[in-house]
Amino acid sequence: MSSIKWQTTLGYAEDSAIATRKPILLYFHDKNCIGCREMDKKTMASEEVVNFVNDHLIGLLIDSESKEAYDEYNTIWTPTLIVLDFHGREIQKTVGFHGPDSFLARMLLGTAKVYFAVGEYDAANVQFKKLMEKYPNSTTLPEAIFYHGINGYKQHNDPAALRRACEHLGEKYPESSWAKRATPYANL
Repeated sequence: MSSIKWQTTLGYAEDSAIATRKPILLYFHDKNCIGCREMDKKTMASEEVVNFVNDHLIGLLIDSESKEAYDEYNTIWTPTLIVLDFHGREIQKTVGFHGPDSFLARMLLGTAKVYFAVGEYDAANVQFKKLMEKYPNSTTLPEAIFYHGINGYKQHNDPAALRRACEHLGEKYPESSWAKRATPYANL
Protein backbone atom coordinates (compact mmCIF):
# COMPACT_ATOMS: atom_id res chain seq x y z
CA MET A 1 0.00 0.00 0.00
CA SER A 2 1.30 3.44 -0.86
CA SER A 3 1.55 6.36 1.53
CA ILE A 4 1.47 10.13 1.36
CA LYS A 5 4.74 11.67 0.20
CA TRP A 6 5.22 14.26 2.95
CA GLN A 7 7.70 17.08 2.41
CA THR A 8 10.05 17.89 5.28
CA THR A 9 10.47 21.67 5.07
CA LEU A 10 8.15 24.55 4.21
CA GLY A 11 10.71 26.10 1.87
CA TYR A 12 10.93 22.94 -0.20
CA ALA A 13 7.13 22.57 -0.16
CA GLU A 14 6.74 26.17 -1.39
CA ASP A 15 9.28 25.60 -4.19
CA SER A 16 7.44 22.42 -5.21
CA ALA A 17 4.08 24.22 -5.10
CA ILE A 18 5.29 27.01 -7.38
CA ALA A 19 6.85 24.54 -9.83
CA THR A 20 3.81 22.24 -9.97
CA ARG A 21 0.99 24.77 -9.39
CA LYS A 22 -0.31 22.56 -6.56
CA PRO A 23 -1.62 23.92 -3.26
CA ILE A 24 0.24 23.08 -0.06
CA LEU A 25 -1.40 21.01 2.68
CA LEU A 26 0.02 21.60 6.16
CA TYR A 27 -0.90 18.77 8.53
CA PHE A 28 -0.18 19.85 12.11
CA HIS A 29 0.26 16.64 14.04
CA ASP A 30 1.06 15.51 17.58
CA LYS A 31 1.97 11.87 18.21
CA ASN A 32 0.12 12.01 21.55
CA CYS A 33 -3.09 13.38 20.02
CA ILE A 34 -5.91 10.83 19.73
CA GLY A 35 -7.47 12.74 16.81
CA CYS A 36 -4.13 12.66 14.96
CA ARG A 37 -3.67 8.94 15.59
CA GLU A 38 -7.18 8.28 14.26
CA MET A 39 -6.53 10.51 11.22
CA ASP A 40 -3.31 8.62 10.54
CA LYS A 41 -4.98 5.22 10.90
CA LYS A 42 -8.32 5.90 9.16
CA THR A 43 -7.85 8.89 6.89
CA MET A 44 -4.23 9.29 5.87
CA ALA A 45 -4.00 5.54 5.20
CA SER A 46 -7.03 5.55 2.87
CA GLU A 47 -5.95 4.81 -0.69
CA GLU A 48 -8.25 7.52 -2.05
CA VAL A 49 -6.79 10.10 0.36
CA VAL A 50 -3.20 9.03 -0.40
CA ASN A 51 -3.82 9.33 -4.14
CA PHE A 52 -5.58 12.69 -3.81
CA VAL A 53 -2.87 14.25 -1.66
CA ASN A 54 -0.03 12.87 -3.79
CA ASP A 55 -1.72 13.91 -7.06
CA HIS A 56 -3.20 17.30 -6.14
CA LEU A 57 -1.34 18.73 -3.14
CA ILE A 58 2.13 19.24 -1.75
CA GLY A 59 1.84 17.69 1.70
CA LEU A 60 3.91 18.92 4.64
CA LEU A 61 3.67 17.07 7.96
CA ILE A 62 4.44 19.39 10.88
CA ASP A 63 5.14 17.73 14.22
CA SER A 64 4.27 19.37 17.53
CA GLU A 65 7.99 19.85 18.19
CA SER A 66 8.02 22.59 15.53
CA LYS A 67 6.88 25.41 17.83
CA GLU A 68 7.85 28.10 15.30
CA ALA A 69 5.47 26.72 12.66
CA TYR A 70 2.70 26.30 15.24
CA ASP A 71 3.12 29.95 16.23
CA GLU A 72 3.38 31.20 12.64
CA TYR A 73 0.09 29.53 11.67
CA ASN A 74 -1.64 30.15 15.02
CA THR A 75 -2.17 26.43 15.56
CA ILE A 76 -3.59 25.78 19.01
CA TRP A 77 -5.01 22.28 18.58
CA THR A 78 -4.29 19.14 16.63
CA PRO A 79 -5.03 17.83 14.17
CA THR A 80 -5.10 21.03 12.15
CA LEU A 81 -5.15 21.06 8.35
CA ILE A 82 -4.22 24.26 6.51
CA VAL A 83 -4.34 24.70 2.74
CA LEU A 84 -1.94 27.30 1.35
CA ASP A 85 -1.81 28.71 -2.15
CA PHE A 86 1.30 28.39 -4.34
CA HIS A 87 2.87 31.39 -2.62
CA GLY A 88 2.37 30.16 0.95
CA ARG A 89 -0.72 32.26 1.76
CA GLU A 90 -3.28 30.58 4.01
CA ILE A 91 -6.55 29.92 2.19
CA GLN A 92 -8.36 27.42 4.42
CA LYS A 93 -7.96 26.06 7.94
CA THR A 94 -9.72 23.07 9.49
CA VAL A 95 -9.32 21.90 13.08
CA GLY A 96 -10.15 18.42 14.35
CA PHE A 97 -10.53 14.88 13.08
CA HIS A 98 -11.92 14.17 9.60
CA GLY A 99 -12.67 10.75 8.18
CA PRO A 100 -11.70 10.06 4.55
CA ASP A 101 -14.83 11.48 2.88
CA SER A 102 -14.90 14.59 5.05
CA PHE A 103 -11.17 15.10 4.49
CA LEU A 104 -11.50 14.74 0.71
CA ALA A 105 -14.45 17.14 0.58
CA ARG A 106 -12.48 19.70 2.63
CA MET A 107 -9.43 19.30 0.40
CA LEU A 108 -11.53 19.75 -2.76
CA LEU A 109 -12.94 22.92 -1.22
CA GLY A 110 -9.46 24.08 -0.25
CA THR A 111 -8.00 23.46 -3.71
CA ALA A 112 -10.99 25.16 -5.35
CA LYS A 113 -10.51 28.20 -3.11
CA VAL A 114 -6.80 28.29 -3.94
CA TYR A 115 -7.49 28.34 -7.68
CA PHE A 116 -10.19 30.96 -7.13
CA ALA A 117 -7.82 33.11 -5.04
CA VAL A 118 -5.13 33.10 -7.74
CA GLY A 119 -7.63 33.83 -10.54
CA GLU A 120 -7.61 30.36 -12.13
CA TYR A 121 -11.39 30.29 -12.36
CA ASP A 122 -11.72 27.30 -14.72
CA ALA A 123 -9.61 25.13 -12.39
CA ALA A 124 -11.63 26.36 -9.40
CA ASN A 125 -14.87 25.54 -11.19
CA VAL A 126 -13.70 21.97 -11.83
CA GLN A 127 -12.92 21.48 -8.13
CA PHE A 128 -16.20 23.03 -6.94
CA LYS A 129 -18.19 20.79 -9.31
CA LYS A 130 -16.26 17.66 -8.24
CA LEU A 131 -17.03 18.44 -4.61
CA MET A 132 -20.73 19.04 -5.27
CA GLU A 133 -21.10 15.88 -7.38
CA LYS A 134 -18.98 13.48 -5.33
CA TYR A 135 -19.91 14.64 -1.80
CA PRO A 136 -23.52 15.90 -2.02
CA ASN A 137 -24.06 15.37 1.72
CA SER A 138 -20.87 17.05 2.88
CA THR A 139 -21.05 19.78 5.48
CA THR A 140 -18.73 21.80 3.21
CA LEU A 141 -21.38 22.10 0.49
CA PRO A 142 -22.96 25.41 1.54
CA GLU A 143 -19.55 27.09 1.56
CA ALA A 144 -18.69 25.49 -1.79
CA ILE A 145 -21.95 26.72 -3.35
CA PHE A 146 -21.29 30.23 -2.04
CA TYR A 147 -17.76 30.37 -3.46
CA HIS A 148 -18.83 28.66 -6.70
CA GLY A 149 -21.25 31.56 -7.23
CA ILE A 150 -18.53 34.12 -6.56
CA ASN A 151 -16.18 32.23 -8.88
CA GLY A 152 -18.79 32.39 -11.68
CA TYR A 153 -19.24 36.11 -11.10
CA LYS A 154 -15.50 36.83 -11.13
CA GLN A 155 -14.90 34.62 -14.16
CA HIS A 156 -17.68 35.96 -16.39
CA ASN A 157 -18.70 39.22 -14.65
CA ASP A 158 -22.11 37.55 -14.36
CA PRO A 159 -24.30 38.68 -11.44
CA ALA A 160 -26.68 35.81 -12.24
CA ALA A 161 -24.06 33.38 -10.88
CA LEU A 162 -24.37 35.08 -7.49
CA ARG A 163 -28.17 34.98 -7.67
CA ARG A 164 -28.14 31.26 -8.57
CA ALA A 165 -25.87 30.53 -5.60
CA CYS A 166 -28.20 32.50 -3.33
CA GLU A 167 -31.24 30.61 -4.63
CA HIS A 168 -29.52 27.22 -4.32
CA LEU A 169 -28.44 27.98 -0.75
CA GLY A 170 -31.91 29.28 0.13
CA GLU A 171 -33.54 26.10 -1.18
CA LYS A 172 -31.12 23.48 0.19
CA TYR A 173 -29.44 25.14 3.19
CA PRO A 174 -31.66 28.02 4.32
CA GLU A 175 -30.37 27.98 7.91
CA SER A 176 -26.69 27.93 6.99
CA SER A 177 -24.51 30.95 7.60
CA TRP A 178 -23.60 30.77 3.89
CA ALA A 179 -27.25 31.21 2.84
CA LYS A 180 -27.49 34.24 5.09
CA ARG A 181 -24.30 35.72 3.64
CA ALA A 182 -25.69 35.30 0.13
CA THR A 183 -29.04 37.05 0.76
CA PRO A 184 -27.96 40.36 -0.85
CA TYR A 185 -27.54 38.50 -4.15
CA ALA A 186 -31.23 37.53 -4.36
CA ASN A 187 -32.07 40.81 -6.09
CA LEU A 188 -29.41 40.64 -8.80
